[in-house]
Amino acid sequence: LITNPSCKIMTFRPTMEEFKDFAKYIVYMETQGAHRAGLAKVIPPEGWKPRRSYDTIEDMVIPAPIMQVVTGQSGLFTQYNIQKKSMTVSEYRKLANSKKYCTPRHKDFDDLERKYWKNLTFVSPIYGADVSGSIYDEVREWNIGHLNTLLDMVEQECGIVIEGVNTPYLYFGMWKTTFAWHTEDMDLYSINYLHFGQSKSWYAIPPEHGKRLERLAKGFFPGSSQGCDAFLRHKMTLLSPSILKKYGIPFDRITQNEGEFMVTFPYGYHAGFNHGFNCAESTNFATLRWVDYGKMATQCTCRKDMVKISMDVFVRCLQPNRYELWKQGKDTTVLDHLKATGLSCPELESWREHRVSHRANVKMPTEVKKSRRHPLSKPPMRSPLSILKQDPTSDKELSSPMPLDSDMKKQEHLWQNHSPNFLAEKAFNAAVAALQPHCAICSLFCPYTKVQPHCNRSPNGIRGSPPRLTRPLVPEMCFSVGAGNTEPPPTNYHIGEDGTSPLLCCSSCHMQVHASCYGVKPNSVSDSWMCSRCAAGAWTVECCLCNLRGGALKTTTDNRWVHVICAIAVAEARFVNAIEREPVDVGAVPDTRKNLKCVFCHGKTANRNRGACIQCSYENCATSFHVTCAQIAGVVMTPADWPYVVSVTCHKHKRGSSKVGANQEKYLNLGQRVIGRNSDGWYYHCTIIGMATQTFYEVNFDDGSYCDNLHPENIVSHDCLRTGPPEVGELIMVSTPEVLLSAQVEFQDQSQLILKHSEIHQLEHELPKRVRARLVSRLPNAAFY
Repeated sequence: LITNPSCKIMTFRPTMEEFKDFAKYIVYMETQGAHRAGLAKVIPPEGWKPRRSYDTIEDMVIPAPIMQVVTGQSGLFTQYNIQKKSMTVSEYRKLANSKKYCTPRHKDFDDLERKYWKNLTFVSPIYGADVSGSIYDEVREWNIGHLNTLLDMVEQECGIVIEGVNTPYLYFGMWKTTFAWHTEDMDLYSINYLHFGQSKSWYAIPPEHGKRLERLAKGFFPGSSQGCDAFLRHKMTLLSPSILKKYGIPFDRITQNEGEFMVTFPYGYHAGFNHGFNCAESTNFATLRWVDYGKMATQCTCRKDMVKISMDVFVRCLQPNRYELWKQGKDTTVLDHLKATGLSCPELESWREHRVSHRANVKMPTEVKKSRRHPLSKPPMRSPLSILKQDPTSDKELSSPMPLDSDMKKQEHLWQNHSPNFLAEKAFNAAVAALQPHCAICSLFCPYTKVQPHCNRSPNGIRGSPPRLTRPLVPEMCFSVGAGNTEPPPTNYHIGEDGTSPLLCCSSCHMQVHASCYGVKPNSVSDSWMCSRCAAGAWTVECCLCNLRGGALKTTTDNRWVHVICAIAVAEARFVNAIEREPVDVGAVPDTRKNLKCVFCHGKTANRNRGACIQCSYENCATSFHVTCAQIAGVVMTPADWPYVVSVTCHKHKRGSSKVGANQEKYLNLGQRVIGRNSDGWYYHCTIIGMATQTFYEVNFDDGSYCDNLHPENIVSHDCLRTGPPEVGELIMVSTPEVLLSAQVEFQDQSQLILKHSEIHQLEHELPKRVRARLVSRLPNAAFY
């Protein structure tokens, strides 16, 4: 019998007798089909209270409130969490009820919900999230700090407490504070109790439709997706109900009121917001049904502070017959979202009996780990539609375009101020086709100067043929976002179910592209296929947005031609037909963009067509360049998230953002005058009087914890000092060692300090704002200056 086939959020009202056994009632809820919605409400029996009075919590400290900055439009948003200074609950309450942050007047819930989505990007609220602790009295029923579920194995078997996961966290909310779309860490269950205050709105997507949400989010946020497959775990992505409806993704909504519980189920995506000042308490828990979900849960690989629980103890104790297969990666688990959990099993009973006798004889040391349920994040890059005025000093970046390869013709033949040279274009196109990613359009996101690790070469050194089917690097969104167009991207039927697309090579100009990137139906292509430009016999045409010939061209609405990559990267250009990739409307490109000077070709070409430049995305950087000039010069361009298209990093900021490494020594010298961070947190002028390096190893442990400053001598399974570093993948999973440069500096008052490289700033470099704000000018008559 299939229960709750509509996957609606269910509400339960247990009797006091039913309420006494938490685990048993969760099993009952699933037999009724509650888990199919991914979320359920539980209203405690009348008279039950977890705490007599909340008057005494006013002095409780919220150690790390976060300001939630939201960017986006058209129902698609990204949320950034910025840490603020600590405050008490009393101070937070006053802030939440202030004129700036208080709940707006509204007729009903629907009206308030409309106001939420309409004003999401205005007035960033402060969320008192991730406060470790519980405000329950000593009550036995549904005590969030003592649920006694399967998740207790993590502490009892491994001696690990993960705050907020197997211990409670408190959340103090105000109007518009938000929890973005996510499933719980390790796809666990969660429970949330609203102690007091205004209501909380919840949205939920049934677990059986979770993959559809993930595919939709990847399409809208390709930059985040390419950086991390599990980017939704960052809890930064918001999709409105209107977007979910538009794409046919089933969801339901419910309001949680004061004194009510919400339970989320494994792999149940949920999101929501607070109606005003309130306080909630939450933690995770597990049942037998969760174990398979935990084994299959995707992991965030880009952030070190994300929660990871080793499934070893659960599989070994509860699924012993599958343990060896699982260790070998051969356990073919298929998740059944319809199946309800069981209360117990022989393996669980055996473990419980063993724990009783084992606990009497052995005291397991406990290690406490912090988890950030609302990870901090950097505010968004500058909008590509904002054009900064160029500074004459930005011409320092001027340099000649770098050659693509030793066997290529010089790029001078491709400049538009030279006579057209079709043979040079063919040679250029053929050379690009032989380089990864073998597509003239995908090459936008893979600089020609980047090392080509998988370049196909035969033993005699001659390049071989590229693979016929590969995965395009250009997200579909890049072709659908443009001036005046905020509609979500259409489905591209030129991409196969496996995400690949055939590579097509023009029989005339040798330009090679993916069928999907160029907007061609794969089944309509023959060996004599020609690109749009060659099919039109337009041998001498040139791009109207740059100064270089060659590459993949398409027509414009005013009967000119444009590079597809230029149309993608120039924010105001728009593909009228996003699937066929033509024509391209460049009429909205403003004169301010056309008047920007390219740092690579300005002064080197005498062409009347100045094209249109793009700019570095880094804060207030005004460095400008044509798309093709930047591509050949090795400027890093990557897919961005909605509503942006391309993120651009000029050479100057590429260097500035690179990781600290062993080669830093050449940037600092003994006797050099620098600005350093003193022990009081302020920055002062000082002199380097000594330098040293120290090698550390970064390791990931089975329990999900990590350490990024492990000394070589602390690895007991390997003599690092004698035989060198361990191999990647050894027992402690050693990844790249980090060589940190430290320097001993002397300040003006003769005090000395050893500083990390990140705490030292050179006089000739531009200081970050945070340093300028805390810089103390040198005192007069400084003896050692």
